[in-house]
Amino acid sequence: MAGAALITTSTRYQHAVSMTALAATMRTMSLRLIEAWNALATRCNPYALIALACAVLTGPLIFFRGYNSDEGLAVSIARTAIEDGDWLVPHVFNMRWVERPTLLSWIIAAISAPFGHVSQIAARLPVALFVLFGCVLIYLLLRRVAASVPAALFGAALFLACPLVIRSSVLVTADLPLAVTLFYAFYLWWCGNQGGSVGVARWLAIGVVLAAAGLFKGPQPIAYFALGVGFYILGSRSWRQIPGLILAGVICIIPLACWYAAIYTPGDEGNWAAFMRVRPVAILPGPIVAGLRTLSETFPAALAAAAFFVGHVLRGRSHVRPGFVAALSCYAFIAAIVVLFWPGGSLPRYFLPTVLPLCVFGGLGYDLFSDKRPQIVAPIMVITAALLLYATVYALASPFLPLRYRQAWFDAERITAAMQTAPGPLYRIGDTGLNVLPYVPGKILIATPDELANVEGPAWMLLPSGEAATLAARRPDKLHVVMPLGDVEQWRLLRLDR
Repeated sequence: MAGAALITTSTRYQHAVSMTALAATMRTMSLRLIEAWNALATRCNPYALIALACAVLTGPLIFFRGYNSDEGLAVSIARTAIEDGDWLVPHVFNMRWVERPTLLSWIIAAISAPFGHVSQIAARLPVALFVLFGCVLIYLLLRRVAASVPAALFGAALFLACPLVIRSSVLVTADLPLAVTLFYAFYLWWCGNQGGSVGVARWLAIGVVLAAAGLFKGPQPIAYFALGVGFYILGSRSWRQIPGLILAGVICIIPLACWYAAIYTPGDEGNWAAFMRVRPVAILPGPIVAGLRTLSETFPAALAAAAFFVGHVLRGRSHVRPGFVAALSCYAFIAAIVVLFWPGGSLPRYFLPTVLPLCVFGGLGYDLFSDKRPQIVAPIMVITAALLLYATVYALASPFLPLRYRQAWFDAERITAAMQTAPGPLYRIGDTGLNVLPYVPGKILIATPDELANVEGPAWMLLPSGEAATLAARRPDKLHVVMPLGDVEQWRLLRLDR
């Protein structure tokens, strides 16, 4: 019995020694990783590093990534503004589209107007610049609250590594520019609040920035700033800031109200209610599913932020200026909770305004743990590096995989070549060819199936295969199927003879 007890004791001792050695090894490796990052961050110009990273991750995609998802909507609105002069009232070709303001399309159209057409570069460049601006804002805010340079750059790296940002980095949709614009409003407010006073001029500037945010997708997303900052002002009893907050709100509402009033026609309120999900047309995932998806799409920033909050609570003290964590938390989470439980469900992209604050918290976590608990920071750094490597390979591969990256462009080339044999307008129904037709020059019109039955040739039609077969059967003498198109050949190009 004594021998068995001695063996057991020896085994336990060896196990403890092994675990201690493993922990020491992990700590040593973590410290080396952190030291390498600190050396890179302190030796190089931080703005140059940010610019280089953004250029590598977005530059190839600006040139070689064809339109996908619902990018064709914003591009078509910009194109119609240039070709038909429909600037104030957005149109998708000949169809009025007024469910929300379209500032991104107006920016694209303004850039493209001197050239007379909308190019892919002009469409994607503004979004890529907003990615750069978002990284710079994260860096500046972290430095302003006394974070180290490596921590501030780590916050920017978390932003670029966020799966939601990787997918949106050059996507011609308003979600990412909106998120960055809202965060800029928070940055302006905090800079004044940190200095002890938010003056009238600053509140006016905040109002202008919020107005721009509202013109991207309507008034609802402004709640991230209004609810977050408003709740913090009330909670901290900063009563002197309430008139300024009201002033910023008035400045913000004026251009929005003017736009809605200028374009209104009876019946538009139904479109607005559907877009704002007051009366949703489609039911999106509920809070549990949406929450889990959002966590996966904001990883590893969410993980780094969670680590910071745990450490911040346990340590009880922080080098961060008092009130900052509370203010940024209000901005990040109060409106997000409302969105999460909004009737009709939500999607991860609705939470993009939360991503930038999460990256700031992650940067603060770097400083909190890098010296005494490097084993906490190092795994997050490895995950971040892996995601950035994936994003880099994805971007750099774009010139070499044309069918994978530019299917819409190739389909447009085939349509253009076919139409040159018999020039005429091109008709479509619904959103058929949403990402293809922005590449196709010439007159494009949206019609209903009944209207297409009475169209006179010569003309062209791009229709789903089912509708194409039905319409061709009704006009077999004049309507001919030319070719299948689409990723899975779900559309048909038809030629209507005279």
